[in-house]
Amino acid sequence: MFLTFTGGPPPIVEAARPALDAVWGRLAPHVHGAYANFLSSATDDEVAAIYPTETRQRLAAVKRRYDPGNLFAGNHNVRPA
Repeated sequence: MFLTFTGGPPPIVEAARPALDAVWGRLAPHVHGAYANFLSSATDDEVAAIYPTETRQRLAAVKRRYDPGNLFAGNHNVRPA
């Protein structure tokens, strides 16, 4: 497991982002999957890495049935595809 953390006022966190993105960019070819609680953002690709394909498809089906308008789209959103 490899974990990075940046804390402090928003300007400090944003100033550190390019360096962290560079580190993760170099590691990306060697890292597979993700742990939801450690994501710094939640893009569609990052959310896709959290769940195995079948699980993500099942979650999307549930979301499509119960939240087709994607009202509950906070943290690590699975879209109602």
